[in-house]
Amino acid sequence: MLLVDYRAGSDELLEPLRKMGLPAESGDIPADLAWEGRGEKGTPVMVGVEFKKLGELVQSLRTQRLQGHQLLKMRENFQFCYLLIEGELHYDAKGILLKRVGRRTFKPLPGHMSVLELLKRLMVLHLRGGLNLLLARTRQDALQWIDALYRVWTDKDLDQHDSHIAIYQAPTLAPVSEFRAFISRIDGISLRKSLSIEKHFGGSIRRAVNAPMAEWMQIDGIGPLIARHIQDVMEEGLR
Repeated sequence: MLLVDYRAGSDELLEPLRKMGLPAESGDIPADLAWEGRGEKGTPVMVGVEFKKLGELVQSLRTQRLQGHQLLKMRENFQFCYLLIEGELHYDAKGILLKRVGRRTFKPLPGHMSVLELLKRLMVLHLRGGLNLLLARTRQDALQWIDALYRVWTDKDLDQHDSHIAIYQAPTLAPVSEFRAFISRIDGISLRKSLSIEKHFGGSIRRAVNAPMAEWMQIDGIGPLIARHIQDVMEEGLR
């Protein structure tokens, strides 16, 4: 269940989220949105989201309500805290934040804050306050962020997500053998050096994996430091 705080402001998100197929319900919570997510190995974790339009954000920073009250409440109740900001950044030649009041008309945003001050404050909230920042230009963008965030935390356990893991193989003009593609993924082994390694082991990945450090050092360009690193990589991969 995705709980949406009943108070004015966050309550306006309830129906749009329901229309997106999310199990949104109104509740009394110490954030604008909250739900139970799936941590590592299925351990339940609480996720909280504070939602602010840009003007509201500036005011809450000026009054210190965000950092002196709301952030403290979130950290007491949630293991993972997010600040979702809705709005476009407009500022004048001096960097003072502006708000749109017409198609081409702008005036200073209440709170009189520069874009530099805002961004620095947000960075400190992230680095020191533990707030993960999400930026949305429009309401539809904000809803998409909430949808994605909810599904990431509820579709599967945290340690089952693996889209951050990949092996990059640089494109080459000529085809590269499976052996060279495999061995050149090791730090310190260039694609050029992989050719002499392939010749030494006769293209056998099994022989390369099982080779002792002394044999690796027989290959031109492989010294004791690289040989030790290769062995460490091989042993780690076999665990």
